[in-house]
Amino acid sequence: MADSILTLRSPAPADYYQNIFCSVFEFVLARFNGIVDDSIITALQSYLDASSDAQRLFARLLTRKGPSFLTASLEYTEVSQLGGAIGELNDLKLLKISSPVPADQLLGLLTKAQILDYFAVPKMVAKFTKGRIIEYVLGEGSDLQIFQRCSKYTHWITLTAPDHWWMISTLYFGNSGQDWSTFVRRDLGQLAYENVALQSQQFTTRQALQEHQEERFFSSLIYRLNEMPSIAEALLERLTSPTVANQESRLLQRLRQRNLLRLGKWAEKKELLGFALAAYLHTDIPPARERRVRILTKQKKFQGAATLLKEMKSAPISAPERLFVERFGVRGGGYQPPTTIIEIQSTPESVEDFVLLELIKEGGWGVHSENLMLKTLTGLVYWSICFAPINGAFTNPFQSGPHDLFETDFFLQRSEAIEALEASLLSDTDFIAHVRKIANEKQGVANRLVSWGLLKSVPIDDWLSAIPLAQLRQLSQFLIRNLTEYRRGFPDLFICYESGKVEYVEVKGPTDQLQPQQRAWFEEFNRMDVPARIIKLQLRQ
Repeated sequence: MADSILTLRSPAPADYYQNIFCSVFEFVLARFNGIVDDSIITALQSYLDASSDAQRLFARLLTRKGPSFLTASLEYTEVSQLGGAIGELNDLKLLKISSPVPADQLLGLLTKAQILDYFAVPKMVAKFTKGRIIEYVLGEGSDLQIFQRCSKYTHWITLTAPDHWWMISTLYFGNSGQDWSTFVRRDLGQLAYENVALQSQQFTTRQALQEHQEERFFSSLIYRLNEMPSIAEALLERLTSPTVANQESRLLQRLRQRNLLRLGKWAEKKELLGFALAAYLHTDIPPARERRVRILTKQKKFQGAATLLKEMKSAPISAPERLFVERFGVRGGGYQPPTTIIEIQSTPESVEDFVLLELIKEGGWGVHSENLMLKTLTGLVYWSICFAPINGAFTNPFQSGPHDLFETDFFLQRSEAIEALEASLLSDTDFIAHVRKIANEKQGVANRLVSWGLLKSVPIDDWLSAIPLAQLRQLSQFLIRNLTEYRRGFPDLFICYESGKVEYVEVKGPTDQLQPQQRAWFEEFNRMDVPARIIKLQLRQ
């Protein structure tokens, strides 16, 4: 990992945040000019043309929760002329000075003492929390009255178009799950990223970006359907309309499919079964067809359910779907994994920790790692594959894996490279040396498959000594080819007994049942002859 350039509890260099945003905005301008709205381009260029003081102040604002800030709270040693910087940013239309904002937002900027000082609040109410006092003030006056009252006592600034900066962050990072704190964590030495050549960008036309924004907006609405169920019909109509114009965008197609699946699940929970069927009918993401079978059966439409089951049996989309077809309506149907029953007096706080201690009480060691163990070891073995510069896989410098890592075409696009890597590691000596080298050289570098925390708990040499290498090869080769389906569902416990034997154990409490993806893994263990079983805790009668 690279040396850190920031130190905890020490101030950042005066130009630290300014330099970050200059580099980010130049990156976005270079890659997305002509694609994003002209207003965003204008805002970015205005920032880059601003004075150093104005850039430094605005950079600080973007790292804070906004979009409004009390002027009195803006104390930055790197900004030599605060008033001048505010005035310049106002002239550039990047922020507004003491402009009207929603009353609850404005009151939220104030301290409890300030609110009591600015507004006439009864003594009894004054004893309440700040939140309760704000509710009282909001009930006593209009937004305009509250704004006018606050403006007599204090001043604030507000970002002109906060959505612009959220969009710029999304464009830069390639997702909405990262923010500007990513830079700070990197520069403190807490995170490092693999250096991969950026082969392309996520959005190549304005239409593609607009469609992506729209699909993300629909997703946000689905999560709020409990608040506003009246929009469900309109959402369904929009999401089941003819396919989006940008036919080649796999990302957009995946978003559409996931939105329909979420919409169907919401409707099913609300017992809107016809609505749920309509949503599921337009997506083939598992478990959409499974849910359709269950709904049709619940509606006593047995012929329709039987026809769909036949389709699923002839061409299952996933292993869990195949297992569902085998087991639906058949008690004890399908493959039955080996199961051990342990009787208990009462259910322990952690069933996994209880079973782990039981299994190693006579020697050996174990760890409750679930999916982390195999994903981590697979990530180390296939590190070069995960960060291969495939076109479209990497579009920003802060990715911990390719965009398609968990998509069905991940293996297809890299099959030759994967097979070549495996051929080069046929000897145990080469395999061990390769994994150790990657673990040491890449320590701390972000990889969506690798848990460095797990390797701190159990060093890589302990894993390589415990797991038979033929078994590790078999499991990792299977996972890298089937990440879409099998990145979840691996057993809870890894156990290495004193004899040297290893075992993978799924723990189930008295009321727990084996999930389809877990069952799919046990089928693979059986096929590979890998020792694995279920331990079921059962309350003593």
